[in-house]
Amino acid sequence: MADERKPGAGNRKEFVRTQIPLAENISSVVILVFLVGIGIAIAIKGRRFDPDMFTVNADSLKGTATAVVGKSQTVNAEPAGGAMVKNPASTGAPASVAEPPAGGAQGAADAEGSGAAPQPAATGEPLEIALDGIKPMSDTEFYTSDNLYEKIDGRAPVYQGFHIQQLRCRSFSVVAAPGSFVDVSEYRFDSPVDAFGMFALERDPNGKPLDFASDGYSGEMGYFFRQGAVYVQIIASDEKPETLALTRAIAQNRAKELPVDDSGLAGRRKLPAAGMIADSVAFVPENAQGQSAFKDVYQAKYNFDGAELPFFIMVASPADVARVWKSFQDFCARFGKVEPLPEVSGGKIFSAQVFGKWKVVYQRDGELGGVFDATDAGKARTFVEKYLRGEIK
Repeated sequence: MADERKPGAGNRKEFVRTQIPLAENISSVVILVFLVGIGIAIAIKGRRFDPDMFTVNADSLKGTATAVVGKSQTVNAEPAGGAMVKNPASTGAPASVAEPPAGGAQGAADAEGSGAAPQPAATGEPLEIALDGIKPMSDTEFYTSDNLYEKIDGRAPVYQGFHIQQLRCRSFSVVAAPGSFVDVSEYRFDSPVDAFGMFALERDPNGKPLDFASDGYSGEMGYFFRQGAVYVQIIASDEKPETLALTRAIAQNRAKELPVDDSGLAGRRKLPAAGMIADSVAFVPENAQGQSAFKDVYQAKYNFDGAELPFFIMVASPADVARVWKSFQDFCARFGKVEPLPEVSGGKIFSAQVFGKWKVVYQRDGELGGVFDATDAGKARTFVEKYLRGEIK
């Protein structure tokens, strides 16, 4: 007789329930009724709005009304007297009655959630230029040291290093050349020395000297100079003749209007002009020659007898100059060979070979200077001696 079992069934027997126990039927009905009841309750509850459901339980916030250490507090506490007070700050100082913010309701609205009052915008005298042919394109912009990055992002730290106080800038359209304009920026520093330092740092070696500003030069499309404690940048939008002509006129106007102040630039004025390589003047505010005592040093490069000689000058009190000169001499002796040289016109001199380069340094009447990093000791010595005798001016 043939086997009627299904393939793959093996020895298993098929099982089919023909009767379900009464208890199981009753349990299923109860569960189904319970689920239907829950759905009906949710539907009824959802159709009715209960405002109490969203009311804050003030009692639950009492635990946060105590002084918080190390964090600013945001929750107000209500004392027994009923007056609303601000919680003390993390210093633990006693709470005091809060006063409404300045400006009444509007001030309170502005202060809500702000955390701190916004800083006032930088202001100053508008940049007005009385010249025909130009028209202001917008209001004058002002920036302080703190927000300078908004205008010159990436360069701001360098300006801050020279103690910038304010940037005042404005753009002027050229009436005779539609679409052309001139940008005028005036960086005001705390002293002429710092203004010169920033100007010297950004000096273009290919710039042409100006005949209306002692510390300045012109480029292809702009003028850059220091006047008093202000470093001025005036840049044209294009090379149209009308634009370039007004750019120069604006530069001359600013050089005339800004006060002349060369305070602290005595060292700069002592640098000789004869043989000076154009645009080689630099200002080192501190750590010149790798010495912490060398401050406010001016230096330039000179063409002398076929050689290029770097020369520096520092001006200070005679006592300070003598101390720094002796300290520098000791430093050179520690790392090289030092030779005292005969005095010239009241100036003490020493020559030193350090790390393969020559230095010839003098000190006289509150002035310290000399040639450094020279490859020819003889020419370096001759240059210094001629300077001390007044033959190089």
